Parts: sequence; structure tokens; C-alpha cells
Amino acid sequence: MFQSGSAICLNIFMLKGALLGFGPEASGIYAPALRSADCPLEIQAVACSGDPGLQAAALEFPGARRYRSAEELLGKERALDFAAVALPPAERAACALRALERRLHVLCHPPFCFSPVEFDGLRQAADAAGTTLFSAQPWERSSPYAALSGAVSRALPGEILRAEVSILTPRPAGQGREAGVTAALGWQAFSILLGIVRRPPLALAARLGMEFPYNAGAVESAASFQVYFGGATGSVHLAAGAHASRLRAAAIGPKGAAELRGAALRLDLRGQKEEIIGLQENLDDGLARPHWMLREFHAFREEIENPALRGAGLKNSRYCVKLLRNAYYSAGVNSAAVPL
Repeated sequence: MFQSGSAICLNIFMLKGALLGFGPEASGIYAPALRSADCPLEIQAVACSGDPGLQAAALEFPGARRYRSAEELLGKERALDFAAVALPPAERAACALRALERRLHVLCHPPFCFSPVEFDGLRQAADAAGTTLFSAQPWERSSPYAALSGAVSRALPGEILRAEVSILTPRPAGQGREAGVTAALGWQAFSILLGIVRRPPLALAARLGMEFPYNAGAVESAASFQVYFGGATGSVHLAAGAHASRLRAAAIGPKGAAELRGAALRLDLRGQKEEIIGLQENLDDGLARPHWMLREFHAFREEIENPALRGAGLKNSRYCVKLLRNAYYSAGVNSAAVPL
């Protein structure tokens, strides 16, 4: 098996791994980047429970061995370096843990767990195995995110007093918690919010779905959140089954506002004429951009190569996990604010 401490091996050989799950995320986001000539990862095995997914995987990775479950794959494959976990959200934590226990490096598509206990268990398993646990967040590699983050870093709005994030998708929500819009988009929205405010969240209030009181078994096609930070507040709105894909994020402070909307960054600053900066990329179009994911794969490999970087790829994952857990709890107690 590949030894992560050997930079020489990394420079000569591709890392060999498995893609666990072949749904929309794996086929639309992962596969195009994994097929790139510049990708440092090679898929040698794929696991998917249904025939359509296995057939699609065979077209994308014709030389890869195919299995009907991640359990079967992890039980039979003996010469892998990593696993990329893109199963349905409810299955990701257990699968990631099994892969870490097999001493594989693991890259997970978020959300990959829904409680700090699960998250800490994965971190402990990675530490015990001497392997890397990495959260794939390709939106952070986009030029729109970089433009907004840069405006915040330069303190153009001043100290952040309020942050707003709104994400809409035309994909419909399914039945139950794991198929709702919070599971689908909440991690990305919370990550962007945290990247704007740059302080630890203290409490959260959530309204999930259109029914009141909250019905965990209903179709959750809309969700709203208020997040409280020390000296700042944040709001998040999510919607599934929308007319189109849309992403908006705003950073607001005493000097004005920086707002990302589509392919434009709007700067509305005190004493200055409003400025709209056109961007080459558009986060409205979703995450299926091979070059964004490719940068995540290179960062994953770099973390494997340099154990001193271990944990950097988890970014703000633990806060995202806590916000997700408390969102469901808050919704169940009539949207009361819940301390983190």
C-alpha cells in the first residue's frame, strides 16, 4: 500500500483509489475532474447500488472494477490509496469510517455527517490510521468566491455586522430529512456564511419545510436560518424545486456592502459610486466545473504528501456539522434559537 510519507512516490505514481457512489454528485462533479489529464488521482474501482449508476460508471471509468456496494468494495480491494465518498448523505459517515479503518485516505462530499460526535469519530479514526480526511468544497476554488472573500479580507465593508446567503436549485427535494434541501445545500451555504463572518457561530434558529410545526417526514423544499455570532448575525435561505439555480451572498458592515450575485460582485461603499465587477465564472451554474474540483484533488494529494497539513482540508467542517445538527433540533422546538 502507498505510504503517505513518501513524497517521491507521490511524484512518480498516481494515487489509486475508489469512487464510492455514482449519483449526480459523482457523475456531474467528480467524474469530469477525475478524467482530466492533470488529475493526480486514478479510479480503479467504483461502487454503486443500482444498475443505471454502474452502467454510467462503466462509461466514465471503463477500466475500473465495479461493485454493488461500498461494503463489498472495501472488503475485496487490497491495493488502494484513497476513497472518494459520494454516497447518499445518510451513508457517508459510516462508509468514510470503514475506509479510514482500512487505512485509506478519504475525501468526502459534504454533508458527510450530521453530528459532532460522528465528525470527531472520523477525525480520531484518521489520526489513528495516520491518514487524511478531506472535505470537498469546490465552490471555494471559484473566482466568484475568491472575489467576495477578497473584498472581506480587504475590509471593504468594514467589520462584518451581517452576512446573507441564498441558494436556490431546480432539483426537487425528496421525502424525509436526508433528502431535504438542508441536507442538499446547507453545508455549502453555512460554509460560505462562515467564510464571510470569520467568527465562531454561537446560536442558530431554523425553520425547515413549509409545515408548522416541523414535520421531519415531509418534503423539505425550503429552509431559513438565523445564525448568531458575537457582534454579527447571518441569514441563510435555501429552496429546492426553484425556477432556476441561483446563489447570492452578501457581506455588510459599517462601510457598506459587498454582494455576490450570479457573475457579478457589487460594491456599495460609503462615499463611493456603486461599482459592479463582472466575473468570468458564475456560481449560479452549480459545482460541475472540473477545474474547481481538480484543485481540490490536488490539495487532497498535497495533504497526503505532507502530514503537517493534515486537517487543513476539513476547513470549517466542524462548525458546518454543528449548524446542521442544531438546525434540525431548532426546527423541532418551534424554531427556537439553540446555542451551539
